Amino acid sequence: MADSAQNTEQPQGLAGIIEAHAVHEGDHHEGVNPMEISGGMVIWTWVLFAITLLALYKIAWKPILGALDKREEEIQESIDNAEKLREEIDGLEAFKAEQIGLAESEAKVIVESGRKAAHEQARVIEEKAHDAAQILTENATRDIESSRATAEEALRIESAKWARELAGKLIDANLDDEKNRALTDKLIQEL
Repeated sequence: MADSAQNTEQPQGLAGIIEAHAVHEGDHHEGVNPMEISGGMVIWTWVLFAITLLALYKIAWKPILGALDKREEEIQESIDNAEKLREEIDGLEAFKAEQIGLAESEAKVIVESGRKAAHEQARVIEEKAHDAAQILTENATRDIESSRATAEEALRIESAKWARELAGKLIDANLDDEKNRALTDKLIQEL
């Protein structure tokens, strides 16, 4: 009993409890059985667990949870930004498709306009060529008519000359130059 009185006088701190438990157990058994559960040990285990839990909560869990919350917000922002970018890309794809369609229709209009302009230009060139050919034909006809008239005039003069010579030979008369000219002019007018 003296031992048990001593046990109650020892300090009640953790070291004292462990020592008291060891002394108490040592009286009954030779060694400590780690599988034996005692009420004081359970209480002290829970107290130490609560203190450790509180210390971890203050020191580690708040910063870890804060970092996790911050990371969660960053991930959510990234997801939101990715969704916005996807919507923008979809909008840009639609805009691109619309612009390509507009460009294709404009290209068709330009090609058709170019084709019409080419046909019109070809028609104008053809008309100009036809007009130029007609002018050339008319000029050639005038030149031919002029040449023919000149040739006819030259032929008349030449014919009159030959006729005079022939008439002179036939008549065998000697006519002077003035009479020859008058006769030639008369013959030319008659032809």
